[in-house]
Amino acid sequence: MWYAKMYFSGEKEFFENDAFGMQGLPSKQLELPFLESLLTFLELDEKEITPMLERISVNWEHFVESSDLGAHTAAMVELGMLAEKHIYFRLLYTRCFGCISVNGFDQAEIQAIALDLKEFVTQFSETRKQVEKFLECVLDVDSAGREPQKQAAKNYHYDQPRDPELFRFEPVEPGRCAPVLYSSAVRDMIDYSLRSCVERGVTVRRCKNCGRWFPQTGRVSAEYCERPVKYGEQRCREIGAFRQWTKKQTDDPIFKAYRKEYKKRFAWIRAGRITDEQFYAWSEKAREEKKKCDREIISLEEFQQWLRDSKI
Repeated sequence: MWYAKMYFSGEKEFFENDAFGMQGLPSKQLELPFLESLLTFLELDEKEITPMLERISVNWEHFVESSDLGAHTAAMVELGMLAEKHIYFRLLYTRCFGCISVNGFDQAEIQAIALDLKEFVTQFSETRKQVEKFLECVLDVDSAGREPQKQAAKNYHYDQPRDPELFRFEPVEPGRCAPVLYSSAVRDMIDYSLRSCVERGVTVRRCKNCGRWFPQTGRVSAEYCERPVKYGEQRCREIGAFRQWTKKQTDDPIFKAYRKEYKKRFAWIRAGRITDEQFYAWSEKAREEKKKCDREIISLEEFQQWLRDSKI
């Protein structure tokens, strides 16, 4: 039995599920950048999520033992809150809702959910550590290289990790060109994401601006992700490009010479030694001379001499 549909297409990942837990009639759809669901799962606040999962598990178990609808309601309320925090938790919510609304208090499924919730709570922290280890050992382009298949073969014997701290794969059906996952468990989604990276040769890297993992689905030399900067509209890639330009300019002796004289004359405006018009007239001439130096029409020494001799 499955409760959510997940698949990758190009540089996107897609999720479908029915809000009432029904299969085959998805009423909710979500499109994300490739691997975004897994990487944001690693960034969840464990101190916030773990107590919520523990309360949900306790309330659901109490519901199983006593048929207390109040406990069921409390569990569903927190599951709904988790579902808004991450797409993986929407799977838990849909499964729990479906066993009541669609299947009419399916006792076998209710008890199975209780066991799965308890197991998920105990494995939540460890699973995230295992995924981080997998990224570092298999997918991280800076530490593992650009051959995920080779690194996977090195670190795994079939689906068993050689290091117990690595994520353990579950057997899956091989040989499909565009596989679709019909899932009833969060672990299946993680497994599917990591396998897809290895299969497609997708590496990951930590963004040099925000420090978060991102998949290299475009340029393999990319060092900055496409995510918006927190509390702003600029993306890390745009900030990175500006920083690289600034660093390049800062290290450029032609720009340094020009900037030094520019700042000196700009200070003269505040001191009342020159007018705005005189400054802008000089800066226009200085930019023209700088262009000549950039194009090697004049030498750096000649440009520096012009700056020293220029009036104003």
